[in-house]
Amino acid sequence: MAQFLLIILLIFLASQSESAKAHLKLMWKTFNCVTNPDYISEHKCIIVEPEKSAISAELQYIKDLAQFNATFKLFMPRKPSRSFQKVIDVNVDICQFAKGIHGHRFMTIVIKAFGKQGSQLKCPHTKGLYVYPNINIAENLPAFLPETDFKIEMNFLSPAAHVINTTLTGFLFDPIKRKAKTT
Repeated sequence: MAQFLLIILLIFLASQSESAKAHLKLMWKTFNCVTNPDYISEHKCIIVEPEKSAISAELQYIKDLAQFNATFKLFMPRKPSRSFQKVIDVNVDICQFAKGIHGHRFMTIVIKAFGKQGSQLKCPHTKGLYVYPNINIAENLPAFLPETDFKIEMNFLSPAAHVINTTLTGFLFDPIKRKAKTT
């Protein structure tokens, strides 16, 4: 009997440590980009298949940008109506941020997701092709976030105009809970 209880206890502890290690997964639903043709001649904004947890972008800049700002807005559903409510609204000077000045915690998560390509977010931002493959924000998300739908709006601006506006929709889910529901 003692061996049986010990086995049950070990199985329980193993399952708890597995749950503790589990992070929420992110799945993108949509990724839309609208570019200013005075700054960007060609672009691709895609959700990477098959897991839909990463995005990729390619942008052909036709002008140099001496200054470069970004706005980042996060919207989450408001209960009980489920309509989206803005929960984060950040405006960042990309030139200062790239130097490590005026950081914002949530923007740090976004920049980390760019990986090695994050170095391309520097000033001056010269004309040319910029490729950002397999950006996976979920790898850097804090563990305390809830399962939820969300919408992100990111706008990159020069002092004179919008350069690119992006909108992403997606959801966060616990794969262990989802797996338990399907079995």
